Amino acid sequence: MKKIFLLLLSFVCVYSFAEDPTEKTKIEQAINTKDFLFKQEVFSLDNLSAFRIDAVKITNLEKFNVVSGLKVVYKIAAGKELKTLNNYIDAEEIDGFISSLQYMKTILKSKTTPGSYTEIKYMSQSGFLIMLYTILTDRNKLDWSFSVQMDMKVDKSLLGLTNDDIDKLQKVFEQGKGKL
Repeated sequence: MKKIFLLLLSFVCVYSFAEDPTEKTKIEQAINTKDFLFKQEVFSLDNLSAFRIDAVKITNLEKFNVVSGLKVVYKIAAGKELKTLNNYIDAEEIDGFISSLQYMKTILKSKTTPGSYTEIKYMSQSGFLIMLYTILTDRNKLDWSFSVQMDMKVDKSLLGLTNDDIDKLQKVFEQGKGKL
């Protein structure tokens, strides 16, 4: 009985101290901080039809510090209605997405596919994920496919896109970086 109790206690301790890989971003912290006056500027970007990305700049009007990044706005089905959700990407993460999308475009241009299932992923601190992965075609050949998950904590936020959307998404990230 003591062994079971100690095992259960160990599990609870490990679980309670485990880090959440999707901690709050600087933008989320700034938006959700109470008891200070702030200005939020939102800059619209060219977007994909499946979801929207806006450039966001938050200025603390009392301390005059600025936090910026991107706000991802998307909808998921919740019963019979659509629920609008947001996710945030800090400004420091934008270059990583631009480089990753460029790498994915290079792979697609090379017209080579691996011999086994392969995934190429890049994820933000908040859980925004881009992924290029192989699929099995009708002719039993591997080919590349592209998807985006707006938030890893929300299963329904996974969205399959076309490979042409990689270029569009890269342009949105570059435009967002230019607005900040």
